Amino acid sequence: MNEQQQQFAQRLGFAGLVPFLLLALAGLLDVYGATAIQWFIYYSVAIISFLAGVHWGLQMVQPSAATNRRLGWCMVPPVLAFAALAASVWLSSLAILAWLAVLHLFWLNYERRHLAEHEWYLAMRGQLTFTVVALHIILLIISL
Repeated sequence: MNEQQQQFAQRLGFAGLVPFLLLALAGLLDVYGATAIQWFIYYSVAIISFLAGVHWGLQMVQPSAATNRRLGWCMVPPVLAFAALAASVWLSSLAILAWLAVLHLFWLNYERRHLAEHEWYLAMRGQLTFTVVALHIILLIISL
């Protein structure tokens, strides 16, 4: 990927923070607070699933013996995120927000172990994940 493509990918990545920021702000200001937090949770699950797709695609082009195992690991976070949504009848928004924050951190850790050759991507993902997890924590605190 050339530098221009990397910069474009970074702009798209940071643009993906806009819904997180707007929904967290709506939750903080109590502008449709409960609905904003619920939409924040939905968007968080969507992003976790998006990251699974990114990793699935990366593994599809790897002729490695570990590919099957890594493909399997790519499915774990979105399935767990969906399970949190499905369990929302029993779980509070607090529990779901905490669980999703952990899943975002899982992805970052996974990427750092398996994508070391993409330094620019890891730097961007570190910033994005820090922001997303911080917003999850802020919503957790105001929901107490």
